[in-house]
Amino acid sequence: MGLPPSFPPASASPREAEGARPGAKTAITVGNAQQRPAGETKYLPVTPVGGSSPEASLPPTYPHQSATPPAYSPHQNTTPPAHPQEVNPSIPPAKLGRIRTRHPVRRFFLILLFVILVAALVIVFWGLFLVARVDNQIGRVDALSGAANTPGTTWLIAGSDSREGLVNDGTEGQRSDSIILVHQAANGKAAVVSLPRDTYTQIPGKGAAKLNAAFSWGGPTLLVQSVEGLTGLTVDHYVQVGMSGVSEIVDGLGGINLCWDQTFHDRMTGFGWEAGCHDVDGNAALLFSRMRYADPRGDIGRTDRQRLVISQVLRKSLSPDVILSPPKQVALADAGSSALTVDRDMKALDIAKLVLAMRQASSDGLQGVPPISSLGYNPGHGVGSTVLLDPDKIEGFFAALREGTLTPSDFQTQPS
Repeated sequence: MGLPPSFPPASASPREAEGARPGAKTAITVGNAQQRPAGETKYLPVTPVGGSSPEASLPPTYPHQSATPPAYSPHQNTTPPAHPQEVNPSIPPAKLGRIRTRHPVRRFFLILLFVILVAALVIVFWGLFLVARVDNQIGRVDALSGAANTPGTTWLIAGSDSREGLVNDGTEGQRSDSIILVHQAANGKAAVVSLPRDTYTQIPGKGAAKLNAAFSWGGPTLLVQSVEGLTGLTVDHYVQVGMSGVSEIVDGLGGINLCWDQTFHDRMTGFGWEAGCHDVDGNAALLFSRMRYADPRGDIGRTDRQRLVISQVLRKSLSPDVILSPPKQVALADAGSSALTVDRDMKALDIAKLVLAMRQASSDGLQGVPPISSLGYNPGHGVGSTVLLDPDKIEGFFAALREGTLTPSDFQTQPS
């Protein structure tokens, strides 16, 4: 391939090629150096093809190029960065402000999103830890009857009154000191019904007797069957609370505040109460919820105090003071696990649903005892004094409970 016509032949030396041009100037040689007239353009010599000069391997240098690139030095770079509009003149000036501020704002939101995600993960994993802790420690018992399901979800809470040396009131053995039915209907309405322990009802396989006798005769299973026969509701989950459990749970919360406008002194336990509000520990809360002999309303008054203790426990357990304190959460989980015994199908999530249902019922005022005809009904046959539910209202009451249509006026605190 030939060279471009603008170059002299490859066989000519630079001096010959220069001398061949009309009007070429003559170089002056002094010793080994050459001096050229001012203004003369200098061309690098071109080594003929096949020559041995090491410069033959270098690419030709054109007049407008520098033979040696300048050395790089970061301290010599004083060129300011290009303005966005110089790089792209089509950017409107109004958009230049957004270009300068977009990155800091976006960085802030990314950091905020990261913090929220980390906090959410911590909460989720902490919740899973507490759930696993409760599931592994809580007691289990056979309690459910296996009856066909009814709409909604029903929990049965039984307070076991095994004394274990805590209270000396002359009662021996183990009975159900308190019986509470919590039902959340299919429409979402929740209600808490305290069934008096002396309620006169039919006990499967035993005949008519006090409701709490079912627990003494057949344990949780017979109690569940008796409540199902009385209410027409299938019990989905069973929760048993020991007497010592009330004290442990309250102490795990650091105590609760109770307000009661009646002054009393219980001769059986020696526990006294002055009308008003008081901060109490676990043992005082237990005695407060159990006392009935000094209460003029007897068992009805005791159910009211039991629900008061439960509502205050729920309020304290869901307060920021506990929710924001991991040590208190662990203490509450451990106390609850040791105090509660549940059916074999119940999980920690079911306990959480129970707590939320009870809190909703308390907020809506849907809690109390069913309609009562007499607090001292004596059916004979050695049964003793019982609580007789109103035969004209009780069927409609439990039907409204199942359907989620109960109102606060449907509950009764005094016999008619």
